[in-house]
Amino acid sequence: MSLRGSRRKTAPHTLATQEWPDSRIRVALTFTLLFMLSLTVIAQGVSTSAAPATAVKQVSLRVGTEAAYPISTGKTTVREVLWQEKVTMNDHDLVEPALATTVTDGMTIVVHRVTFEKVNERVAITPPTVERFDHRMTVRPVEVHEGVPGVAVQTRCMWKKDGVVTTQWLQGYHVVRHTQPRVVIHGKLPSRGGYASRRVLHMVATAYDPGPRSCGRGATGHTAIGLHAGLGVIAVDPHVIPLGSKVYVEGYGYAVAADTGSAIKGHRIDVCFPSRHDAVAWGRRTVSVVIVE
Repeated sequence: MSLRGSRRKTAPHTLATQEWPDSRIRVALTFTLLFMLSLTVIAQGVSTSAAPATAVKQVSLRVGTEAAYPISTGKTTVREVLWQEKVTMNDHDLVEPALATTVTDGMTIVVHRVTFEKVNERVAITPPTVERFDHRMTVRPVEVHEGVPGVAVQTRCMWKKDGVVTTQWLQGYHVVRHTQPRVVIHGKLPSRGGYASRRVLHMVATAYDPGPRSCGRGATGHTAIGLHAGLGVIAVDPHVIPLGSKVYVEGYGYAVAADTGSAIKGHRIDVCFPSRHDAVAWGRRTVSVVIVE
């Protein structure tokens, strides 16, 4: 049988097999597009919820001894606010509230400047008092040497908070100049004076000077009780006027009975002058002596 002129027929199942791959591709593409679209929508939602608008807060900041000032900030923590304001923290500085604290509207942030200092100081040392006894003296002490204060050096260590000392201590104390004691002399004789009834004596008064012409070669310039001989000092007989008494000498003025002399006996005194010329000019005279104290 001849096959010329005849058309070859394609089986139906063969056409279905050719169309099936195209359908699967279209379905896969559709699902891929839908999946990608859903991921885009989810990502936009997450981004919107994760980045809400930052609220601006009004806070107050004070650094050390400076005055507090207001600032506006969108920062979250105290540390971030200090970074924003370019506040440099030193090793010992303190912050209130703590750096990790969440910033709230109306908050006050304080930075305390804490410093450590050492200061060298000179300290005066009070001289001690040495008491001496002389039976010719009154019971009232007479200072014959005022004493010289000593000097010491020490180091003061201080912690300061905003310029105010919070803790301090001393170290390294040592003496650089020693004291010279204050010397006082007193006796047991009662005072002959008193404001209610002062005793007045009429006495012969001569004069002397601290030099060797009046006091001999052994003159030291000091009186019998250790005072410097000079104007305002008189020599007395301790049995009449106790040493250490304050007196007023007519024509001479106020003086202290602080010296004695071999020729000064009974109702006689010797008034002291700083120069030989003044002593000679005084001469010898009778005066009234008031026992003041």
